[in-house]
Amino acid sequence: MVTHDYRVLLTADIENCGGRTDAQQRTLQSGLISTIETAADRVQLDHGAWERQVGGDSLTVHLPAEPGPFVTIPLLLDQFLTELDVAIAAHNSRRSDPTWARMRMRLAVHVGPLQLDGAAGWPGQHAVQPARLRDSAPIRTALDTFRDADLALIVSREVFRDYVSQGPGRPRPSEFLEVAVAEKKQEYTAYLYVPHFDVHDMEIPESQPSSDTPSSPPRSIGSIKNRVKRGDILFAQGDINVAREPKGKKK
Repeated sequence: MVTHDYRVLLTADIENCGGRTDAQQRTLQSGLISTIETAADRVQLDHGAWERQVGGDSLTVHLPAEPGPFVTIPLLLDQFLTELDVAIAAHNSRRSDPTWARMRMRLAVHVGPLQLDGAAGWPGQHAVQPARLRDSAPIRTALDTFRDADLALIVSREVFRDYVSQGPGRPRPSEFLEVAVAEKKQEYTAYLYVPHFDVHDMEIPESQPSSDTPSSPPRSIGSIKNRVKRGDILFAQGDINVAREPKGKKK
């Protein structure tokens, strides 16, 4: 009998790690683990209890069932994200290291029923989705757009709907940009955030429609679904009141 556990999933990947020297890749791999563990320690998240899958320049974990998503997700998106941004900046300041290379990280957070007893990992759509979001065009475009940013976050529709939009906490819902992700014949709605920058200023290129849905109208890989005015937002049957934000880095 297949059993599922409702878990929070976190996955991170380093931008352009494969384009660095062997020595730099080794340093970046170490930096990926150390910055995440440092941030977890600073907000009292027990990373020793995380179940991990490591893939060179990427790390995917599912967090323990306790204390539960309603505690864990706000902590991840608020305090942990802040501390991770600080830890990455500290790593990037060590330019005297002969194997130094700037680290820029793509981070994704998802939540859902997970099969924990697979023969070679965690099978199922909820295990796959966060990696697809992490590697998607919108979050890559975010780091391409905001070259001074060290970190970009993308969260699934479930995380945004059930946790971010319910507040309180940071980031506020209006600081996220809703995007459409198309990866490997799968399409997802997700929400993008870059600390210190206004993601509503992004220009995301159009893509061709998915090959598995030829009859559907063209859809952007990273289409801007809404531009949300800062402050409170109103939900009505899944819709959001929208308004255009001025361009520029957030103060």
